[in-house]
Amino acid sequence: MAKIIMLGDSTVSSFEDVSYYYPRYGYGVLLSEYVSGIEVLNLALSGRSSKSFILEPNYQTFLNEVSEGDFVIIGFGHNDEKGDDIARFTSALKDINEEGSFKKSLYDNYIKIALDKKATPIICSPIPRLDLSMKYEGNDVHINEFGDYRKAVLDLASYLNIAGIDLTNTLIEVSKKLEDKQLLLHAISKGKKVNGVVTYDERSVDKTHLNYLGAKWVAYLLASELKKINHPISKYFKELEEPKFSDLVINPLFVFKEYKTPDFEAYKPEDCFKCNEPYYGTAFGCLDIIDDSIIAKSDNDDFLVGSKTKFGKFNASSDGFAYAFTKIDKNLNFKFSAHAKIEYYNGIKQSGFGLMLRGDVYFNQTNPKENYSTNFIAGGIVTTDAISYINFSRSNPTELKKELNIINEFYKENEELDISIERLGQVVFVKTYYRNQLYESKFIDFDYLSMDDKYVYVGMFANAQTIARFSNVKLELNGKARQA
Repeated sequence: MAKIIMLGDSTVSSFEDVSYYYPRYGYGVLLSEYVSGIEVLNLALSGRSSKSFILEPNYQTFLNEVSEGDFVIIGFGHNDEKGDDIARFTSALKDINEEGSFKKSLYDNYIKIALDKKATPIICSPIPRLDLSMKYEGNDVHINEFGDYRKAVLDLASYLNIAGIDLTNTLIEVSKKLEDKQLLLHAISKGKKVNGVVTYDERSVDKTHLNYLGAKWVAYLLASELKKINHPISKYFKELEEPKFSDLVINPLFVFKEYKTPDFEAYKPEDCFKCNEPYYGTAFGCLDIIDDSIIAKSDNDDFLVGSKTKFGKFNASSDGFAYAFTKIDKNLNFKFSAHAKIEYYNGIKQSGFGLMLRGDVYFNQTNPKENYSTNFIAGGIVTTDAISYINFSRSNPTELKKELNIINEFYKENEELDISIERLGQVVFVKTYYRNQLYESKFIDFDYLSMDDKYVYVGMFANAQTIARFSNVKLELNGKARQA
């Protein structure tokens, strides 16, 4: 039986956004609402390009699943244009016969395979990024120093005599008709209170990723364009109706939290939180106490972080820890690294230490039981009942995700580690060198930006009867990050 196979990046893929006001959706998810009598197999993955996708298990699934009579819809471009990331970059300036070209990558890795299996390939130009000024030019329409990615897709389709669908300009037309309401096609992470009523916070709009309504619009446009050219896939389309704003509903799992960027100039830390500029010391979250037994402070050129008393923990639903950190403009690439030594540890569970990247930070906590279980990425160690995990993260308020790097015991006093967290666009690389072994983790399109409008925060953390000394602390800023 014929099926539709969707391949592409985050604009096509599914998401698991628990905390968003209007969660992210890819148009590959919503295409199923416009078809009947055919399966839609969405293999798209966030953060991948036509080049990097071939390294994923989903690519192998494509190779195994594609067969005669299938339709293969391909939507890449957003990450192929990342010239600062060699693992994902392909050039739209080069032709189909040139190594490193976008066209060659699309043809060799997807189109030729579909044709060889007697399946029907359909290629789509990348959807535009939101432009509230409605100029829609340059990076917003995927034109940069590496070429015109929309044109590359359509030229390739014409050259191969296959269907090429212009989702760039068709979505621009819809967006311009909607005028100020065009932002309601996009994911929005935060809420705000207006006259006591919680509504969406337009400052947190995601200019790349669609919400349910936006994804439904793009799926509708894709189906409409294919129907216009009387493509063979059209026989599976239902009667097409334009999406309505009534299709857009608030995420039922959304929980409103008031947050604003801390006033760093007004912060007057206690001695236990005094750090050399540009670092700040604090402790927040689910703590047993709030007093000077918790430290996050400078010690000459080093930092001491943690406490000898039992406070804070990391588990499925709550976090509490000391944190010596610095702020970074959320649009910048960076690498943050440090050497860590355990100066004190009492061998208890749900404790940890290391480096942390997060999208929010808090000063002057007054309630020791406040819960700040927001998203973060951590390089270092966290303990459970009897074992330790190297590197971990939180991607929604009710789940702590541990990387599958397991040590069958707790860490010990005087042990030493080297840790780094590096951001390159929408990819974060974490490396922890511990007991003569390197543990590496990669996070793609991880949502750590949804809380703070201005900054991300990187720093050193410890909790639960752990004190760690961090030395050789380095922060390298590596230019502006390219948009998703």
